[in-house]
Amino acid sequence: MDATTDTTPTVPRPRVLIVDDEANLPIFLKDFLEECGFDVSMAVTGKSALRIALETPPDAIILDVDLPDTDGYTLCRAMRRTSTLRTVPIVMLTALSDKRNEIAGLRAGADDYLTKPIDTERLQARLENALSRNIRELDANPLTHLPGNTSILQEMERRLRKQEAFAVIYSDLNNFKAFNDRYGFLRGDQAIKLAAQCIVLSVEGRAAQSMVMSGNWFIGHVGGDDFVVILPAEKAEDVSREIIKRFDAAIPTLYDSDDRKRGYIEGKTRQGEPAQFPFVGIALAIVSNRERRFTHPGEISSMAMELKSYAKSFGKSAFVMDRRDRPMGKDTAPVSEVKTKSAEDLFIPPDIFSELGFSPDDFAKGKE
Repeated sequence: MDATTDTTPTVPRPRVLIVDDEANLPIFLKDFLEECGFDVSMAVTGKSALRIALETPPDAIILDVDLPDTDGYTLCRAMRRTSTLRTVPIVMLTALSDKRNEIAGLRAGADDYLTKPIDTERLQARLENALSRNIRELDANPLTHLPGNTSILQEMERRLRKQEAFAVIYSDLNNFKAFNDRYGFLRGDQAIKLAAQCIVLSVEGRAAQSMVMSGNWFIGHVGGDDFVVILPAEKAEDVSREIIKRFDAAIPTLYDSDDRKRGYIEGKTRQGEPAQFPFVGIALAIVSNRERRFTHPGEISSMAMELKSYAKSFGKSAFVMDRRDRPMGKDTAPVSEVKTKSAEDLFIPPDIFSELGFSPDDFAKGKE
């Protein structure tokens, strides 16, 4: 290794998406924010902004009210309807200082409001405050932007109090330690973000096709490579299969070409013994209160941990489901044999775009 080469991983800079179609202001803001230590991307239409934000979720969004294909208020509402962008701070910009416009922006889901011409120092301070507040108060995971442990606990307690029939899917990754050891924590973070994306797209895609799931689901990030999905019990198996299909189709892209061709990586076990590790898989454990009564989230978590350990024992993507009237083995449903879909075939929830008047087919094809 070249002694002069610095291989120390750099700390990622906060990502900001600027959505504005003016000729000069976005470039000016981009230059200023990059000097302040932000990583800035830009979009000039609502459609392209939504695509960029869903593909590479920003840490904050600066959103102009006037856009060529929609208005900032409508786009803000659409963003708030997605799990990934639900907690991302949004600062709206407008040339109008009218009180009604400010109220409209805040009611659409914006966190702050600034009028043009922009005071850059004020913008910087508000962005920094919003980012800190988002992590501290909104319980958002800094890597995936999904709700964290506090929100997960509150959601489970709420459903238990209402005595709703629901299922909890606990997710964990197989062979993740070997992957992390082989490629480093930055590539490991990419795998975690990929798992989050597969879970979000699977849940939101099914919700768009089901009246039962509409508005009746929750996704949380426990930490590390562990996630939780709360949804109607009857949809848990279908969603689990969709998550596995998406994840297994996408995870090979994170491996180097030689490892991808071999279908495994070489590493060491926890005992230090040389071993071959298959591709990272996703293990899912489904716990439902349809056939048994739970009084506390801890009871659900305890049962899920047992099931998840069993799911991980297969060494590949699989889900298991607890049923009182069946032995454990018959509840295991490996789905690696299910034909995977290409990225172009994966379902994109149309309800995210319908309010904006965009075509999901055009979005999937990357058209402007």
